[in-house]
Amino acid sequence: MAKDPKAKLQIIASTKVQQILIALLFISMSFLGFSSGQGTGSQISKELSNMFGGDSELFQYIISALELACGLFLGAQFFVKAIPAKFVKLSLTVILVFWVVLIVILDILTVDFGGFDGSGWFVWIEQIVLHLIVLASILQIQN
Repeated sequence: MAKDPKAKLQIIASTKVQQILIALLFISMSFLGFSSGQGTGSQISKELSNMFGGDSELFQYIISALELACGLFLGAQFFVKAIPAKFVKLSLTVILVFWVVLIVILDILTVDFGGFDGSGWFVWIEQIVLHLIVLASILQIQN
């Protein structure tokens, strides 16, 4: 009897694989922020600097460090079973709050909706949908 090909694909959609992918996303975002000053962390730091004043570079390093900590924690939690459950819940809540703040700042507060042309709307929709997909994955990891 042959195995169902859908069963093999379900492994890719598992929460464990999602957790590894989200961990890699956060780690790569942090490396990008530390090394080149580009990426999502850089966008957030620029917007925070514009909103509240302050050094954009300092915000960038703080956000990159937070992204790295989130990614390393998600990876460690996957491989190390001795992490206390309360710490896991708190850390996942911090990751969730960080991502919601990212969505609010980058996709809602700092967007000039009046200045969009036809393709600008599609770029914004693509960005917010990608951010919401990551948010949904973070929520699934928490359960």
